[in-house]
Amino acid sequence: MNAILKFIAGAERWAAVFAFAIMTLALLADVISRRLFQTGLIGAVEIAVFGMIALAMFGIGVATDHGAHLRPTVFDALVPKPLRGGVERFASLLTGIFFLVLTGFAVWIVAESFALGDRTPILRAPVWALQLILLLAFASNAVRFLIYFANPALKPVERVGGDGPPVDETADVAAPQNGEAR
Repeated sequence: MNAILKFIAGAERWAAVFAFAIMTLALLADVISRRLFQTGLIGAVEIAVFGMIALAMFGIGVATDHGAHLRPTVFDALVPKPLRGGVERFASLLTGIFFLVLTGFAVWIVAESFALGDRTPILRAPVWALQLILLLAFASNAVRFLIYFANPALKPVERVGGDGPPVDETADVAAPQNGEAR
């Protein structure tokens, strides 16, 4: 299971880097064209939007893989520490099922767009190819969270506050003594 997670994480990272590069290059070329020739490049903004969509979708997995995704934590204190592991495991199951449902919808949408021959307005690219990004991102996250459910030890520790060091909130931490800092 660890090998599957590593493969998915690597593929998502490369897809996100590629999408960011496409988005950046398309916008840069458009800006340079506007400055030099007083006209933008036809389709550059549409290409940049494709890159942005791919970056956002694959970024879900990248953030999750690093334990840096945003989530509401306001109710965490309501769950007793001995139950937090079980609640997190159940949350992984629900999240995996949620992504499976989204994957099912994405399959349906891709199939419909393919059958109808839908195309983008400017570049006339097939819409199903863009929607395939949604399907891949949802499917990879479904697999990831179902693996986290099956083996919670593989789930990354959350980074509270995003960029800080990983913090395992289920671990017992000794209370500071006599005004000591943690």
